Amino acid sequence: MISSALRWETQNTEIRDDPYLSIHMKQKPENIQDLVDSILNIRGGMKIYVQRKIRDDRFNLTYEMVQVLGTLWLKGSMNQQQIADRIQKNKSSLTPLLNNLAKRGLILRTEHSGDRRNKIISLTKTGKSYEPQIERLMNDFFKTLGKGLTASEIKMASRILRKMDVNLQ
Repeated sequence: MISSALRWETQNTEIRDDPYLSIHMKQKPENIQDLVDSILNIRGGMKIYVQRKIRDDRFNLTYEMVQVLGTLWLKGSMNQQQIADRIQKNKSSLTPLLNNLAKRGLILRTEHSGDRRNKIISLTKTGKSYEPQIERLMNDFFKTLGKGLTASEIKMASRILRKMDVNLQ
């Protein structure tokens, strides 16, 4: 794997070789690339951690199923596009996942009153019954993730990430 610094060097030779740009380039992109690499590593690590806990607790659910159920627990009934946006999946890849959850009796699809093509997804009683166990799993996850971090460090990291998010808007 190419390191962030090397990737910046190879992809941006025109910046490095231009005296004007290199003088005015106070903060090299590799600093941001290192941060993005860390974010991606953490995101992957978080998924692996939660998958392992789901498997260890024998929930017979996938990480993606837990994402959908968690979204519905927090936000209530939603349409498929809203769920897809929330869990950062495209709508078409969400369809088989929702089919599986419906087959298991965890969600229910109902027609939207104004648009029959638009289905509203809601939890069934069985789907709601998973919430306490998954909530316990997620609380343990957050505790593990925050181990060794102070409240001010968490606050600062959140502020930085929100600023970066706004930059992309």
